[in-house]
Amino acid sequence: MTHAKLRCFNIANLVLLALGLLLPASVLAQNGNYTFVNIDYPDAYLTIPEAVNDHGAVVGYYLDTQYGNYHGFLYSGGTYTTIDDPAGTTFPEGINNAGVITGAVEVSVTETHGFIYSNGVFTSFDYPGTNGVTSGRGINNSNEITGIYSPGGISGFIDNNGAFSPINYPGSEIETSPHSINDSGAVAGFYTDSTVPFGFVYNGSTYTSINYTSGYATFAYGINNAGVVVGYSSLNGYPIYEVGFLWQAGQFTIINSDAFPQPYGINNNGQIVGNYYPSNEFHGFLATPISSPPLQLVTVTPCRLVDTRQTGGPILGGMSRSFTVPGLGGCNIPSTAGAYSLNVTVVPQGPLGYLTIWPTGQSQPTTSLLNSTDGRIKANAAIVPRGTSGAVSVYVSNTSNVILDIDGYFEPPASGTYQFYPLTPCRIVDTRNGDGGMLRAGVERDYSIPGNCSVPSNATAYSFNVTVIPSAGGLDYLTVWPKGEPQPTVSTLNDNTGTIVANAAIVPAGSENATAFYAHSNATNLLVDVDGYFAAPASGGLSLYPVAPCRVLDTRQSGGSFVGEKTVNVMGSGCAPPSNAQAYVFNATVVPPGRMPYLTLWPDGGQQPVASTLNALDGFITSNMAIVPTNNGSIDAYADALTQLVLDISGYFAP
Repeated sequence: MTHAKLRCFNIANLVLLALGLLLPASVLAQNGNYTFVNIDYPDAYLTIPEAVNDHGAVVGYYLDTQYGNYHGFLYSGGTYTTIDDPAGTTFPEGINNAGVITGAVEVSVTETHGFIYSNGVFTSFDYPGTNGVTSGRGINNSNEITGIYSPGGISGFIDNNGAFSPINYPGSEIETSPHSINDSGAVAGFYTDSTVPFGFVYNGSTYTSINYTSGYATFAYGINNAGVVVGYSSLNGYPIYEVGFLWQAGQFTIINSDAFPQPYGINNNGQIVGNYYPSNEFHGFLATPISSPPLQLVTVTPCRLVDTRQTGGPILGGMSRSFTVPGLGGCNIPSTAGAYSLNVTVVPQGPLGYLTIWPTGQSQPTTSLLNSTDGRIKANAAIVPRGTSGAVSVYVSNTSNVILDIDGYFEPPASGTYQFYPLTPCRIVDTRNGDGGMLRAGVERDYSIPGNCSVPSNATAYSFNVTVIPSAGGLDYLTVWPKGEPQPTVSTLNDNTGTIVANAAIVPAGSENATAFYAHSNATNLLVDVDGYFAAPASGGLSLYPVAPCRVLDTRQSGGSFVGEKTVNVMGSGCAPPSNAQAYVFNATVVPPGRMPYLTLWPDGGQQPVASTLNALDGFITSNMAIVPTNNGSIDAYADALTQLVLDISGYFAP
């Protein structure tokens, strides 16, 4: 069974070759509501991306220039990896969030088997009662697979971990060809009656036809958990005249119609993969939705929104809870706020695998904010967009109390909002080398900030990374706030185990342009690094653009653990932030095999600063928010000892 899509592309290639349009290029362009990044396997003649998971990992296949053979590929973290089943020509078609891939291996023109590829191992499968006429097409996060088999015509199937069930659109006379399956088991694909193909969605009991324009072919391919389907309509049978679309609940939205895209896959962050023709050149693409309108900071004296120890009780393991931020805690957060600068603290009842926070009403992301595998009290900062009714949702894998503190919010530009001015990370305070010496327990210490590390006197808030090094034993909490104001009932970080702990914080400058620090239960050394400041809008000022959490880098999946310096191409990753981004909002996580003194992140091309992003001296999984400037779309990371590194992006600052 010849791979069906290749029959279309063989025709397309002949047309494009005759026109001289298959030209190599590596361009980044913004079109409509998406940022497009080319997906072109190096030195390949043709690249066809088929699917993208929620981490931005892309699978598909390419045609090599040396022998004219097709090969499968995985694109993740800016790196291409060839995937070839020794049994034959390999066509990956789907990938889930665990990195499990499905597709087809073509042994001969008449023999094709489905495959599952996981942890470097291929496993073939066939629809029961057939041999060599099966192709896998899509896979969801429960490892359910959809695909096709050919008992004469072409029919579809769902494989629920070995239990197969057929899919045949009623009245279809030639083929039913499903291509993707979401986590609810809904399938998208296309069928052909006696005239032309039409798209369809099948929800387990009901088929819904998708017809873009009467009389023309409509091909549906990808579907995500929101039920958004991507595909294209071929207006005269040749790809150069195709119209890409989004479809949801009967409504169509055109995707960049001037570049004639052929979308094949969509993930739960709204990213799309496929092929397109920008400037009459043929490329694979990864399209990322352009984020919400720009937001700017409004400062807030740190304030406690909620403490489930006092209200509502712990969140049960495996469950989520929503918190409507406006009106909580007497913090006076308005309903106009578009995103919140939060400090999230967990007080687990035992080991906590992970916590995730996201805008209520959106799909729960596959990224995590923090981990507490030994059950310690732990905090991490996060900038979280508002969800439905201004709420945010919190999920815990194991039962835990949760504390939410707020130190600012972002809203559309207006009087009293402030832009961000990035700085290469710089150390303002290090009490190990003077600066007043160790903080005494229960005694406030104040530091004037302007004039240090290029922070001006007109700054209205500072973006800090605060680190404690207790003298002996644990430190129950440290609080940071504007000098001259009453000490708030909040905590910035917790260090009950007495190791080195860091946490990010956006701190208002206050009326005295100085910052107060208070260590409650124990004396501690203090490090304060600054990576930027907020001030009135002016030349060089940047606004926040939140994005759905997306995994830029996971060295456990690609590249492996490292020590020393590593360059991370953020703009070229599957998350594809735009080229005008000048600082990224990361959640950085290290997974070390043992002692890992510190990790530092800074702009690529610059000298490594005397600053740290996080510390994992005790060898535990450790996370911290980091706002990292960039000059060229990349950043540098330095690990002082061997570690895996995970970088999740949740926003960026740009003009």
